[in-house]
Amino acid sequence: MKPEKQRDIDLVMILDNPSEFSEEELQRFFANEENRLEYIAVRRAQQAVRREDATVPDTDELWERFVRSTIEQINEPERHQHRYTTLLKYMIAALSGAAAMLLFVIAYNYFTEKEGVEGQLVVMEYDESPQNLTMLIDGKNEQTIKPQDSISFFKGVQGKKMQEMTFSNNTRGANSSIKQKDGMRTLKTPRGMDLKVILPDGSEVWLNAESSLEFPTSFANARNVVLNGEAYFKVAHNESSPFIVSTNKMNVKVLGTEFNFRNYPTECTQVALVKGSVEILNADNTSTSIVIYPGQGANIDKEGRINVHAVDTYAAIQWTEGFFYFQNQTLVTALQEIGRWYNVGVVFENTECLNEKIHFSALRKETLQQTLDKLNKLLHTNITAYGKNIIVR
Repeated sequence: MKPEKQRDIDLVMILDNPSEFSEEELQRFFANEENRLEYIAVRRAQQAVRREDATVPDTDELWERFVRSTIEQINEPERHQHRYTTLLKYMIAALSGAAAMLLFVIAYNYFTEKEGVEGQLVVMEYDESPQNLTMLIDGKNEQTIKPQDSISFFKGVQGKKMQEMTFSNNTRGANSSIKQKDGMRTLKTPRGMDLKVILPDGSEVWLNAESSLEFPTSFANARNVVLNGEAYFKVAHNESSPFIVSTNKMNVKVLGTEFNFRNYPTECTQVALVKGSVEILNADNTSTSIVIYPGQGANIDKEGRINVHAVDTYAAIQWTEGFFYFQNQTLVTALQEIGRWYNVGVVFENTECLNEKIHFSALRKETLQQTLDKLNKLLHTNITAYGKNIIVR
């Protein structure tokens, strides 16, 4: 008897009718890392849609724990085969419910009043400058640093006299150290790269693409840093030394907490609080008497008014997990984020869809074309990569 010919299956077929496939077929499908990550991206997008109608934080938290644990387990080669079997059982159970849900993320049109624009509208330009990770020393002597996952300036034992500062240069596949003397440092990430920074006090900062963070190699009474772009902060608690993040529009003051701060020049400056509490300050560090708490955010409008509102902290920090994640965001905001990651310009020929609201999730490790293909499956527009630009028709 001839063996049964293997079918060519994809994620869409599995989500449509999971019961149609045998356990062996599903195991072969999910043995591919790209298939597993694609499945996770779709599940996150489905969660974004459901969050509009109902909040199920406990379920989402359990799912995120499952995703992290299974991916970590799969990366352990010595128990590789056993992990696939465990992962498969969970995914089959999840698929039985996913078949009744939306297959992909959905988008809905939502137009706001805006100035009429004729012809093309360029909302982001391609950056022709070299895209390198750099460090500025005392405002000068800019150095190019090899691409890496993290840099640490943590001294470990506080209170000791520091003669030279050593930070680790953890490149992918290699480790090295570079000695630096006291002073100010400014780390700058290029487009398409993020970086984890451990500050001298042990605070952790995840710096997003096209961002910069200025800080001293040793903190005194106050811990002051300057941010341009976007960063997620996990501040080491120290009641005697407030931690202040400064931007050109508004500042925040904390003792020990976790929050996301976004301050790109063309966008609204905003902070989203995950843990602890944050005091909002004016740009000159004067108090506004505004304090926000977990699940709240604050932004500053064109008139300089600070507004406090509820935020989805899950959505706000998905970039730190390697995802594009847009929940009820405008298409122009989403494409600016995508353009910043892939270093391409963004041009709207169809300006009517600038403020179209979308729910969308994708892996940042995928190619630009893969990301645009997914967007085109959702929207009533034609988004293409042409030369060094994204064109929206």
